[in-house]
Amino acid sequence: MIRDEHIEAAIAEGALTPDQAARLREIARGASSAGAALSADAPPDPDDEKFRLIGGFNDVFVTIGVGLLISALFALSGTFGARGGFSILGMVAAWGLAEIFSRRMRLALPSIALAIMFAGSAALAAFSLGSLFLSPDADPSWGYFALLLGLGATIAAAVHEWRFRVPIDVAIAAMGLFCVISGGIDLVAPRAEGGFNWTVTTLFGLGVFATAVRFDASDPLRQTRRADIAFWLHLLAAPMIVQAMMPLVTGNVGEMGAAQAVAILIVFTLLGIVAVVIDRRAMLVSGLTYAGIAIGYLITQSVEEGFGLSLTLLFLAVLVLGLSAGWKSLRRAILPLLPLGSLRAYIPPA
Repeated sequence: MIRDEHIEAAIAEGALTPDQAARLREIARGASSAGAALSADAPPDPDDEKFRLIGGFNDVFVTIGVGLLISALFALSGTFGARGGFSILGMVAAWGLAEIFSRRMRLALPSIALAIMFAGSAALAAFSLGSLFLSPDADPSWGYFALLLGLGATIAAAVHEWRFRVPIDVAIAAMGLFCVISGGIDLVAPRAEGGFNWTVTTLFGLGVFATAVRFDASDPLRQTRRADIAFWLHLLAAPMIVQAMMPLVTGNVGEMGAAQAVAILIVFTLLGIVAVVIDRRAMLVSGLTYAGIAIGYLITQSVEEGFGLSLTLLFLAVLVLGLSAGWKSLRRAILPLLPLGSLRAYIPPA
């Protein structure tokens, strides 16, 4: 099946013009609509939340090489005391390798590793550059360095996306933007301990989540790279939302009571319903730790302390495996009960 990245590669090589590519996409969408009716009796896909990660062991082999290169550059920068110079060298190396493994060979896992390497090197280069303007006696806040790191990563990810179109680039840029916003706010109004950090995290996480849902809505059958972009955005948004929301419910985890434990499980259930509707599991994964704490607390109230951890892990294992095995059945049971209206056209079919 021709995917969006194949069309982009054909444009890059001159095999297709942008107008021809747009027309080909229109034809493909029409064929998909017609084919959906013809394939109604086809066996269901065992996993709708799929994304490209490994096309073969060569992906793993190249990624190991990238990891070794990053380690070597990091070690050399510490030895020679020139982190800025080696960060720029890391950017050049990541870009050159991406021309081969991302743009030409289209290897998924190495492309992800090289995108992270390029953005990370750019962030460290910006950090080193910004440090040059500080006087020896200066004591800048963490916001100054967060702003520099985020700015470097955001710009690098945007340039990398323009050239190589790796789906994780959008999530990297979003994470960098979060650092820029958080650092900028801290510079303007330094926060007290326990200040607005959770608020910023929650709002930004909700914004990333809305963007991910928008990407998903543009491709409910998940046949293009937009679904891969949405996957990484969900992976970024979920911990932001959950980690910011749960402390509001639990307060101090060490002082948890039965009411807080029940409240956590209610929130976890609501997150689970959202996950089932949009067919993305990131919210559930991010909430598992808190769900485990709540379940563990409730279990230890009625059994001996030595059995609490074992029973909690067993319960979580049954929950995760049960959801994995019955995910499609659960979606088919829940979706008809929800008043989604016209929104049904924008979510993956059950």
